[in-house]
Order: sequence, then C-alpha cells, then structure tokens
Amino acid sequence: MFQAVFVERLSSSQSKKYLSMESSIDELGKLKYSLSLDISLKEIKPTYDAIYRQLRNTPLNGFRPGKHPKGWLDKRFLSAMHQEAVDRVIPGYMESALKEHSLRPITMPIIQKIDFDRKSPLSATIHFEIAPKLLPLDYGKILLDKKELEEVSATDVSAELEAIIQREEVLAPKEGKDVKVENNDWVLINYDATLEGAEFTDSKGSDMQFKIGTPDLAEFHECLLGMSSGDEKEEEIELPERFGENAGKKAIFKIQLAEISIVKRPELDLEFFKKYGVEDEKELKEKVGESITSRKKAELQSEYRIAVRAQLSELYDEFDLPQELMDFEQEQVQKELEKMSAEKEMTEEEKEKKKQEGFDNAKKDLRMKFILDSISEHEELKFDENEAAREFVGLAQITGQSPDELIQSPFGRDMYQRIIIRKQGDATLDRVVARVFGDAIEENVPETHEHVHDENCDHDHDH
Repeated sequence: MFQAVFVERLSSSQSKKYLSMESSIDELGKLKYSLSLDISLKEIKPTYDAIYRQLRNTPLNGFRPGKHPKGWLDKRFLSAMHQEAVDRVIPGYMESALKEHSLRPITMPIIQKIDFDRKSPLSATIHFEIAPKLLPLDYGKILLDKKELEEVSATDVSAELEAIIQREEVLAPKEGKDVKVENNDWVLINYDATLEGAEFTDSKGSDMQFKIGTPDLAEFHECLLGMSSGDEKEEEIELPERFGENAGKKAIFKIQLAEISIVKRPELDLEFFKKYGVEDEKELKEKVGESITSRKKAELQSEYRIAVRAQLSELYDEFDLPQELMDFEQEQVQKELEKMSAEKEMTEEEKEKKKQEGFDNAKKDLRMKFILDSISEHEELKFDENEAAREFVGLAQITGQSPDELIQSPFGRDMYQRIIIRKQGDATLDRVVARVFGDAIEENVPETHEHVHDENCDHDHDH
C-alpha cells in the first residue's frame, strides 16, 4: 500500500553549485518543513532577460513585429517566468539547498509561494515532509535460531528430475493392432445427452479430453474402457454434482470416442541434455542438486526474514509518520472501501470496521517501511536497482508488453516502485539476519546492468 517516495532526478545542468542563493529552514511541526529560497538578482537576471527577449520576439496578430499592446509584455513575462521557475529554476536551487541543510524530502515538495519581478531577486517558499529519524537497531534484541541447511538427498534429486521429465512429456496417438481404451490412456470424446427426452444444462460436450483412472469426468470412464477410436456408444449415466440441480438423475448419453492417446516420455538423449545446458544425465543431476540447494537456502532465508520482521515493530517506540503519506493511504483505503461496497452490500458497521482495519494496516506498513529504511541508512546499504529492473522486465514479458511501454503507464511505474521497495526491504532484513548470526558482511557495489526507461531518463533510448 505504500506509494512511491519522491525521487528527484538531477540533470547535469542542475548539479552545479548555486553561489548567489540564500536559504533557510523552518520546522512547521513534527516532520513538516518549510524551505525559503532567495536567489539574487545577479544570479536570476540572465533567466529574466532570456524570457523577456523570447516574448518580445513573439508575433501577435494585428500588431507589427516587436510591437505589442501596452502592458502585454510585462503580464506575459510574469506568467512565463513563473512557469520557468517551477519547471526548471527552483528544482535545481532547491536540491542544492536541501543538501546544504542535510534534508531529504520523503514527500513531493510543494511550492507554496513565488515572488519576483524583472528588477528584483526571486524568492520561493517550499513545503515538504521528511522521514522520521530512528535510533540504530539493537541487534541483540532480535531472537533468531540458526538452522542447518538440509542436505539434498538422492531421492530429492530423483523427484526433481522426474518432474523435469514430466514437463517435457507430450500426448501421442496410441498405436498398435486393435487399439482400445485402457486404464491410464487419454481420451478425447464428444457427447450429447437427454434427460427424459429433453436437453438440459451442459448436456452437450465437445473435445473433452481426460485421463482414464483419474477423478476427471469419472462418470465416463467405465463405459469407455474397451472402445476404439471412432466408436460410438449410448449409455445411461447418473449425473454427478457438476450438473447442479440435475445431479443424481440418470440421463442418456450418446458418446463418440474421437481419439485415444498415451503419454510419450522424452528420450534422455543429447538433444534433451543440450536443452538444459548439460552434457549428460550425471551433469543434469548435479545441476538439479544445485538448484534444490539454492531453493532450500532461499526458503530458509525467507523464514528468517519473516521472523525478523515480526519482531522489528515492537523494538521501536511510537514515532511520527509523514501526515501527507498517511492522508494519501487513507484516501486509498476509502476508495477501495467504496469499490467494495458498490460490489457487495455492506452495513455501516461493516464499513467502519473495514475502514479502521485499512487505516491500521496502512499505518503498520508505513511504520515498517521507515524502520527498514532507517536500518538500511544506518548500515549504509547499497541497493542494486538492477535486481528490480530484471524482475520488472520479466513481468513485462508475462503481460506481453515491452518494459519501455509498461513503465510509461501509472500501473507500470507503481509496480516497478513496489518491486524496488520489496527488494530493498528484503536486502535490509537479510543484513539484520547476518548481524544477528555474526556472519561476514560483503559490501555489494551496484553495477550497471539493466535499465527500465521512463520519462525522467536523461539518456538516448535509441542506443
């Protein structure tokens, strides 16, 4: 439920130092701050002049080039310069001032006020909220039992290998002399049925394929045994529960057997081994064993994470949460509740209970997010965003879209941010687990591998 925090992408033109600027910070209460910027006339005048020159050369119907109605230029200058200040001027100075005051907004900074004219400096007031400051975690208070990783047995490998083989199995027509339906064969049938001489719901079936001897369409199994492809049979069958109100009644079925198939297992040959990147069965079993070990490690690590997360909240006293984020989350809860009540009738008592549960969960989620962020900050963790990008690329492929297309949509951006938050949280929990167990800490420096494009990118997407 936690939404994307504000991330300011700073272009190279904004990374310069702003020397002719003064800034001050006022605490408005709890986590809310006000930043005042004062940009000297000397610093801002080139921007003023550029905007004014552009407007002066703007053609206007009914007037000679360079000629405009009295007051038009000054009025348009104020409007154009205001937009320029919001879009390009203030963000760069704001970033510089925030670094100077060692503050990092957790919500989108909102410009409350801008004052300027062509002969005066530009000043602006900006409001924002920051994350709560929490004390370092006392790892000694985390209770965690270290478990030995289960060894991978030959039985585990055989079972996994059999699952791989079964995934490669295909159905093939049953061949031979006088081929008839037997147990474990696959059949393809069509049928028409009547109940007291009349059709009924689901009384027709076309291309129904199932395996003899399984629960699937079991009412047909006995009468199909011994039939050959192309045979037709009329049989009285008691209707099972899937026929609803007619269940238990006996209907006359005209059954036509279209096809008999058997499961064809793949040959463990060079082509099969090549598909899995190995040379022979021995190497495939080794690879399967490594995969099982990796999975067991991941499962155990997930168990540790769950155990740590369950304890973290109780180890921190109550702390303030950014009100803007809380308001947003409560709005989302309210919208979801309205959607639910539109789909299903709810009493006022039920609505109130659902709303309170939603508010409580939103608060818990935000609280846990800031606890994990605080631990990450104290640990100076370096998160490799490429991990999130790779997962996003995979999800984009599942949805049949390119990553570039998906990231342009609100849903795609929200999904990408959620992936980042989840993976950052997992990385932080893993660090806590390592600290509790006294494991060696490896510093991972993010490298450039994957990239998810969006409208804020500052590079050429064609290369």
